[in-house]
Order: sequence, then structure tokens, then C-alpha cells
Amino acid sequence: MKEKFKSTEVWFKIALLFVFGGFYLLAMPFPEDSKQFPQLLAAISLALTVIALGMDFLRAQVAVGEIGGVDDTELMVLDAATRRARRKRFYQSWAILLVSTGAGILGGFLLSTVFLFVGFGLAFGRRENVAKNLIVAAGMTVVVYVVFGRIMAVPLLDGVLW
Repeated sequence: MKEKFKSTEVWFKIALLFVFGGFYLLAMPFPEDSKQFPQLLAAISLALTVIALGMDFLRAQVAVGEIGGVDDTELMVLDAATRRARRKRFYQSWAILLVSTGAGILGGFLLSTVFLFVGFGLAFGRRENVAKNLIVAAGMTVVVYVVFGRIMAVPLLDGVLW
């Protein structure tokens, strides 16, 4: 049991329990409508952190056996082509984020979300799955809109154009 507390990951999760618990308690004095969303997020985060911490305690012996057979690794130097490809993906990601943010300012939340999901699907998805990526992007946009806009009544970004 003591060796389980030597892990930095376990201590980080314990610290997260206190942080999320604090967030839950800080939302208590809010008005009834205002405190539901922060408390919901804090409660879900608390539950997921407790589950992850419980899994650490239940699987600790299995993890030691899995890690025991790992050899020492050497530092791998990346070639120029790999560095260029990574840099390109990095810039593509930022471009998609900036374009979708701009679309959100002009057209609102729905347009921003569509640009975000479609952009990442087209830039990083497989070319043969374009139709599937577009369907997933549209579906995720609808799910996010329904969950946040309708169920949780979170005010979503209105665009300048409408």
C-alpha cells in the first residue's frame, strides 16, 4: 500500500480531488441557476478522478509486472522530414483553431464548431474517410449544441452577422 503512494500520478490525482472539491464548494453561494453548471462539472470531474484513483490502487500489482520487462531506451534523434511534418501539423492545427474562432466571431457558435470539426477531420483524417468525417463533424456539432445550448441552457456565442 505504501508503494502506491510513491507514485507522482497518485498524488496528482489526490490533489485534483481537493481542487475539484474546492470548485464544488466555491459554487455553493452562487444563485441557484448559476451554480448548477459549475457544480455539475466539478461533480463529474470528482467522479472520474475517484474512478481513476481507484483503478490505480486496484491495478498496481499488474502494472509493476507489465513495466518490469522494459529495456533501457536510447534517445532518438528525429530526421529533418519528421520535424517538418510535425511542424506542418502544428501550424495546421493553429490555422484551424484561428479560422474556426474567426468563423465563430462572424457566424456564431454553430459555424465555429462546424469549421473546427470539419477542419480537423479534413486535415488529419484519412482521405478515404472524408464522408465519414463530415458526418461525424455534423453529428458532434448537433450533440454539443443540444447538450450545452438546450439541456444545460449555456448561452452560446452569437455571431456578428446573426
